[in-house]
Amino acid sequence: MKPEISHGEVLRKFSEIVAKSLHIDASKVTEDVSLDDLGAESLDLIEITMEAEDVFNVWISEKSILQTAAEVFGPNVLEQDGFLTDTGKALLLHRMPEIDPASLEGQVPVKDLTKYFLRVSAWVRMIETLIAKNPQACPQCGGELDKAVAFRMKCKQCGAETALISGEDLNQQWVREFYNQHFAGPAVSDALAS
Repeated sequence: MKPEISHGEVLRKFSEIVAKSLHIDASKVTEDVSLDDLGAESLDLIEITMEAEDVFNVWISEKSILQTAAEVFGPNVLEQDGFLTDTGKALLLHRMPEIDPASLEGQVPVKDLTKYFLRVSAWVRMIETLIAKNPQACPQCGGELDKAVAFRMKCKQCGAETALISGEDLNQQWVREFYNQHFAGPAVSDALAS
């Protein structure tokens, strides 16, 4: 069983990944800064994602929680005319309790949320969640797992393979649970569960 990785260690390693990718000093990569403020562009974000997946042995979702939720809720439920609805605000506050509720008062343009999703603190929290959800030992024999290759880990003892849990799968599961608890009647909940 691997020792748990601390919040400080995740932040330190992620800061090093970002600093290397953007060719900046790691001390500039603090929790409250957004990656785009550090100069990250779309290709940089792909590189940062791939490197974080390798370093932390995780599978990061390509979509934000809002994009995944829109697939479950349908059109015009979470956003209308480019602005978050009350339902969209409730979903984000429930999923990301660290968001300041005052920042979601009034009309909130959905495009402004991109900056929040690019905050170092949001990435670190996401990585910590994925680390916690992935198996730390072989489900077959309890043996030590090798580093993931193609999002699969192999047991060093028995050779059994175990897939990493994807961030997208976790997001979909959470959104369905949220939808069922807060918005769906029993018939809709049963249909979504199948």
